[in-house]
Amino acid sequence: MIQVIGLNRKPKIAIDGPAGAGKSTVAREVAKRLDLKYLDTGAMYRAVTLKVIRENLDLNNNEAVISLLNSTKICLGDLQEVFLDGEDVTEEIRKSYINEMVSPVSALSAVRRHLVTSQQKIASETDGIIMEGRDTTSVVLPHADYKFYLDASLDERTERRNREQLGKGITMTAEEVLAQIVKRDSIDSEREDSPLTVVPDAIVIDTTNLSFEEVVSEIIRFIDIGL
Repeated sequence: MIQVIGLNRKPKIAIDGPAGAGKSTVAREVAKRLDLKYLDTGAMYRAVTLKVIRENLDLNNNEAVISLLNSTKICLGDLQEVFLDGEDVTEEIRKSYINEMVSPVSALSAVRRHLVTSQQKIASETDGIIMEGRDTTSVVLPHADYKFYLDASLDERTERRNREQLGKGITMTAEEVLAQIVKRDSIDSEREDSPLTVVPDAIVIDTTNLSFEEVVSEIIRFIDIGL
């Protein structure tokens, strides 16, 4: 059991930030070291995006979107597996064609309301959790014990995402990755429903010149001292 000043339970931690800032890998490691449940909210949006693509759904048809959501079951495994209606789609939802569509799908209010409700339910039923995404600090867990916003320069985020894609066997030019990130940043920050934002009480960490271990250690340091 970790000890946190002022808390007699495991904390609820929220992490936000733009694409390529290192949220997922950092959050997973922090969760592992502090014995917390980890939830990647973005994986849930990716799963919905996959189903939207498979059913060739018209995103302008709100009734069809709601119907799809009501007939969709997303389960997250202990090893970060993602199951869509019983199918393991963990690898599929990380492919480039999902990257291209996930922001437009995520911008839909019906999708956001549906998944935020699910995410909040998971958080309320869990003793100690770290959740990361783009509206976790502002909407999903506005009363989280700790809120972090991870950022990095555009060049650094592009390089990281390119390495990540190559590691998965996805070949894209640096220009293509950059364009994808810029487009996603624009959609995420300008959407009307719960846009990506830095909430006033978030601890902002610029990861541009920090190693993975340095970012993880910095987050744990803040939690250890109970800020």
